[in-house]
Amino acid sequence: MIKNTNDNKKVIIDFDGTLAASFDLFIEAMRAAHIKYSFRNVEDDEIETFRHYSAWQILKFLGLPMYQVPRVTRYIRRYMTAKVKALPLASDWQETLQTLALDYELVILSSNSNQNIQTFLDQHELMCFSKIVSDVGLFGKVKAIRKLIKDNCWQNKDVFYIGDEIRDIKAAKKAKISGIAVTWGYNAEQALIIHQPDHVISNSNTLIEILQCAEFKNEKQE
Repeated sequence: MIKNTNDNKKVIIDFDGTLAASFDLFIEAMRAAHIKYSFRNVEDDEIETFRHYSAWQILKFLGLPMYQVPRVTRYIRRYMTAKVKALPLASDWQETLQTLALDYELVILSSNSNQNIQTFLDQHELMCFSKIVSDVGLFGKVKAIRKLIKDNCWQNKDVFYIGDEIRDIKAAKKAKISGIAVTWGYNAEQALIIHQPDHVISNSNTLIEILQCAEFKNEKQE
């Protein structure tokens, strides 16, 4: 991976649903896991309701006990491995990432595996990420973000987290960094808005303007 940055700002990007358009594959993997592990299936007419749930609500909806979560998560990752090359890039990321990489350090933080993420990046020729933080637990993103900031001596005000789920918004708030929610991923737009991220965007190109405005605001405050 090539690090190409001339600035101290950091942009952490979630993988599934945010960078990769993987929601349909996730549902397919969940349905396969439901057969193997005997939890509730997600029917077609329940998908839109499913998109309004938080991670905790999803577990309750599925009737999936916490002790089974790690093995189900591993199963879903393995299921996705065989099909990750076919995943499309979400939104208009190709052009946006090329622009962002000129001024920001780009990092991926995800619950998915390093193998799946790297395969996807290679497939789409995305060489702009300096780090991949993978295999993060379902409720482990706050800890992972804090560790990333501490290990790299970053300042919280310089870090932005881009995600598509309610848990991403909550993680950004608890880690005390700016959180930007995208509407093209797993959680529905209204579900995201309720949890009050710093920004909600429906196109990745909007991200450039938001980051530039945030940087200008920080400079004025300093």
